[in-house]
Parts: sequence; structure tokens; C-alpha cells
Amino acid sequence: MPDATAYGYAQRRSWIFFAWWYPAVLASTGWALTAWLRFTRRPPRPASNLLRVERGIRGTPVMVWTILVATTAAVAALILFTLNGASPENLPVLGLLVTVPLGSAAGLLHTRRLMCNNAGLHARWLERRSLTEHS
Repeated sequence: MPDATAYGYAQRRSWIFFAWWYPAVLASTGWALTAWLRFTRRPPRPASNLLRVERGIRGTPVMVWTILVATTAAVAALILFTLNGASPENLPVLGLLVTVPLGSAAGLLHTRRLMCNNAGLHARWLERRSLTEHS
């Protein structure tokens, strides 16, 4: 007869592993897939739909608040209304349920900041580009 506690411990260790492994793999894959954009010297193409970009800038705070409130409500509901909701065995799963929306919210806010500061970013890029062309 297998020991259920030993399986439980192994399951908890696997959850902890996947809680950090998946984000690390996704981040490194995303970085590798976009590396050519990061190191190019070609000038950027003009944005194709400025109204949509401006609407996205205005709508991002609402999306972020919605993500944060929905995540908080979902995690609180799981903790309060499920058996062993706040037990140590469930913490890695709850942590994963929190990190994915928080990462998405942080990404949305970072994109909004880049779009709001686009003129300064472009000016600094042009300056760095002209310095490397003249040296």
C-alpha cells in the first residue's frame, strides 16, 4: 500500500516547482522570440491605428483594477469556500493563481507607460542611433 503522505509531499513539491518553472520558461522564451526587435537598428514603422492606441492608454487602468479585484475575489473565494482552502498544500496553487494576473497587470501598466512616454523614448532611441552611426 503506497503512503498517501509521501505522495502528498511529492505533489506539493511538484506544485512549487511548476509555480516558478512555468513563469521562468515563458519569460525566457518571450525574451528569445523578441530579441531581434530589441537589437535592431531599423527605424520603427508608424503605428497603424492611433485611435485604438489612445483608447488602450485610457482603458488600461480600468482593466488593471478589474484584474486585481477579480483575482482577489477568486482567491478569497477559494480560500474561504473550499475544503482546506488556506492549507499549505494549496498555497502553491493559490500563488500561481495570483502571479499570472499580477504579471498581466504589470505588463499592461508597463505598456501604458511606454505608450505615454513614446516621444521621449523615440528621441532617446534616435540619439543613441545617431551616436552609433557616427562612431
